[in-house]
Amino acid sequence: MTRKLKLFTDQKYLPKGHRYVPLLYPFWGFLPEGPQSIDFDRFVDYTANGSSLFSLTLVEDADALLFPCEWWSRCREMTEMEKLAKEYGKPIIVFFNSDSCEEIPVQNGIIFRTSLFASQRRLNEFALPGWSRDFLKAYLDGRIRLRDKQEYPIIGYTGYIDYHYALGYFVNLCSGIKKRGQMHPGAHLRGKAVKYLTQSRSIETNFLIRDRSGSAMARCFSREKNEVLRKEYVQNIVESDYLLVVRGGGNFSYRLYEVLSCGRIPVFVNTDCVLPFDHIIDWKRYMVWLEAEDIETIASKIVEFHSKLSNKEFHDLQLNARRLYEEWVSPIGFHSQIHRCLI
Repeated sequence: MTRKLKLFTDQKYLPKGHRYVPLLYPFWGFLPEGPQSIDFDRFVDYTANGSSLFSLTLVEDADALLFPCEWWSRCREMTEMEKLAKEYGKPIIVFFNSDSCEEIPVQNGIIFRTSLFASQRRLNEFALPGWSRDFLKAYLDGRIRLRDKQEYPIIGYTGYIDYHYALGYFVNLCSGIKKRGQMHPGAHLRGKAVKYLTQSRSIETNFLIRDRSGSAMARCFSREKNEVLRKEYVQNIVESDYLLVVRGGGNFSYRLYEVLSCGRIPVFVNTDCVLPFDHIIDWKRYMVWLEAEDIETIASKIVEFHSKLSNKEFHDLQLNARRLYEEWVSPIGFHSQIHRCLI
């Protein structure tokens, strides 16, 4: 049974001009996404049901204090909340959805953040999922399209890659080629993975290469155009057995959670990442896992993983991927479990 967490917060601790965190939507009201967003309903289910997971209470009765907006810098409101937390001997929950890996110097804080490095992780830091829409509900009528196991695994990927490693395998679509040192490490590593996967004769590739990143497209294109591109992206996931997942601008991947939401198996390239509830979940059970320094072996890792599965095990893994998403990393699943990080 999910524990109902008792939290204290107050709108006087919300800095002027800042949005409050999604955890508070069931209590303070749903905040719409921007007009360009195609993820406008990603928190609707949580907003409708989140009050069953938390209660807002007096500070003396609370399990923890909640800083009402995401971390952005040291501010007067945070300083005041830290003083209150110290007075009552309570921890402060802080959320930080950002590519930044900067230190968050909150006294007695419990930090949920998207981007962090395992080797630099502090004991009070936990991974926050990157949330898009629930693809299964938004695009697939809520039904998993189970794939049967074939002799050759199909590996999918839609997105941008580093030009230097794409050269010779795909036509370069980028305008203004950048020097290698300027490419962010995610695109660079994806380019390597695409190169090695394309060269393999034991794998079928299902690649749809874009000329810019998803965030860049979201800024440049209309919502309608981005929705068309999103549907192509979802189709690529559904029509693949395994999906390449590599970090983006920050040391985390929205794609990981999107793939799981469709009931598909990630091929996760670990770049010193921290994944949600990794003190509870054995993530390697749900994916093909390899370290970034072993990227040359990516094709053989997939083939080895695939060869060990029966058709039933292949089906079960797809179902378990979806179950993992629902119970642990969807907005409502994640919020239902965060009490486990306070124990």
